[in-house]
Amino acid sequence: MVFDVVSLGEILVEFVRKEKDVMHTVPGDYVGPFPSGAPAITIDTCARLGLRTGFIGVVGADDFGEMLVERLRSDGVDVSRIRVDRESATAMAFVAYRSDGSRRFVFTLKFSASAKLSSNDIDPDYVARASVLHVSGSTMYISKLARDACVKAVEVAKSSGRVVSLDPNIRLELESIERIREILGSVIKYTDIVLSGEDELLMVTATNDIYTAIRRAFEWGPDVEIVVVKRGKKGSLAVTRSGDAIEAPALLVKEVDPTGAGDVFNAAFIYGYIKSWKLDRALLFANAAGAIKVGRVGPMEGPKSYNEVVELAHEKGYEF
Repeated sequence: MVFDVVSLGEILVEFVRKEKDVMHTVPGDYVGPFPSGAPAITIDTCARLGLRTGFIGVVGADDFGEMLVERLRSDGVDVSRIRVDRESATAMAFVAYRSDGSRRFVFTLKFSASAKLSSNDIDPDYVARASVLHVSGSTMYISKLARDACVKAVEVAKSSGRVVSLDPNIRLELESIERIREILGSVIKYTDIVLSGEDELLMVTATNDIYTAIRRAFEWGPDVEIVVVKRGKKGSLAVTRSGDAIEAPALLVKEVDPTGAGDVFNAAFIYGYIKSWKLDRALLFANAAGAIKVGRVGPMEGPKSYNEVVELAHEKGYEF
């Protein structure tokens, strides 16, 4: 099978506090489990949009793992490279929201099945069959095994002439920013497209100016051709190595649950890239997809189809 996109990394279930401003330090109610994991959200959304997709990951031999594999399979993702580890539990995340929109996470990732993803799980032929390999930085912060798997995957993709997209996806709950910069350096040299949140790009490049951050990203990654900046309510920005800069407005909706919106955005932008769209169209499409996710509870509950994204863009007054 030939793929449009393959991704790899953590796949987990997420539990969310029902009330805002109630942190994990006190008893209270959670809702879930919701399917989650940054690269899993991106690949699932790619499949729902109509792309041919595959995923490489590890789950435990438990109900959560079964639920996750079935979710990806039912949405059209090839799950033949998801391994079941009978000695580990499927990864979990617990999320609490504050009134200002900030989040507090507790992860079991470093002690989970996802942490056992290794270079042995990377079949070079499988990776080489994809036009795009998408990597989330968060995967590399889980364990050295997972980090080595990502490095092997991007090396295979580049040697096969494929495109590599990278979301830094900073998780300070997993690693310090100094260590994150070091880790990202092992894959940025293979990266063609950087897909980053604005705050994350500023943090990882150690600057307070977004255009300085973008310039540093191009200097850091010699093969980087496009840097895409996700700016939430301010929309999105894409800058090419040749200096073209395109902005697209956000499609504002009532915010219900923003977790996963950036990963959904990634999928929609990759869709536009694969379809050879102009940057302004790809950004608008990605903004619309992210907006749909923000309006729904559950990190993987983004758009169900390509048509749903286009319909929202039309509803907001944009030609597409």
